[in-house]
Parts: sequence; C-alpha cells; structure tokens
Amino acid sequence: MDLQHLKWTKNVKRKDDDWAYKEFKVFDLFKLAWKNDEKNADKPAKNDLILLRQKGYVTHLVKVLDYKSEHEDEKHDYDVYRIVEVLWIINFSCPPTLAKADVLFNYPEVLKYQSGHIMELESLPTFKKSWEEKSGLKGFQVHIEELLALSNV
Repeated sequence: MDLQHLKWTKNVKRKDDDWAYKEFKVFDLFKLAWKNDEKNADKPAKNDLILLRQKGYVTHLVKVLDYKSEHEDEKHDYDVYRIVEVLWIINFSCPPTLAKADVLFNYPEVLKYQSGHIMELESLPTFKKSWEEKSGLKGFQVHIEELLALSNV
C-alpha cells in the first residue's frame, strides 16, 4: 500500500456513542461528514489519505475521491461531506492493540486531538516533535504502512 498521500487525521464521533462508519468495508465508498465547516472539509485534496480516529483508536484509513465538499439536501449539524473510499478498517468487535491511536501514532498526545476538524499531520506541533528525528512525515508513512501490514485487521 502506497501511503505517500497520507497527510491527515480526523476524529469522528457518533451522537449515540457507537462506532462511526463501522458498517463499511474495504473498497466501500461513504460520505465522511463534517460539522458545517466547508472550509475545513475542503482542505484535503483528491487522492489524499486520512486516518480516522475514534474512542482512542485509529479505525479507518480512507482515500478522498472528490475535489471539494458537498452539502446534504436536508439541513442538520453534519451536512457537509466528502466522498471517501475505505482502504483499511479495524475489526470493531475486537479492536487490536496496534490500532490504539497512541500506539499507531507512536505518541500519547494524539489522544488530545478531539475536534472533528481535519488536521494536517505536518502542521501539528506534537506530531513534528515526535517524528522529526524519525524522518518526519515520510517516516510516519512508512511506520503506518508496516503496522497496517502487520496488524492485518
């Protein structure tokens, strides 16, 4: 798996506290929702990759398939979305230790990223601090590729 376009992370959360997007499988497409923030939703470029986090785990690796955000027809809190494809997903019935966000990212501060905004990895001070001596974003991409291959979840 080529992760050169892995540049983003986003925390997701359902109001009912269930796992978000758990019904989708690898190769499925879905609408990744934002809370009415078109500017933030438009940050990732087409083909960029996003690690989705929730409940302290990295649960999905998704690929952005469209060029910009769209709006749902009916108005609600999360009516802005991007079309994404699932490239990797955890086993929700038994989440593996390797998928814990602080393990996958290799630093505990990632657990503090709780907003639903998309965050560019290289612009996060805690990411830079943790990964600057390990080849930065490129080193992180290699690390993730190795863990996802090992985890086979």
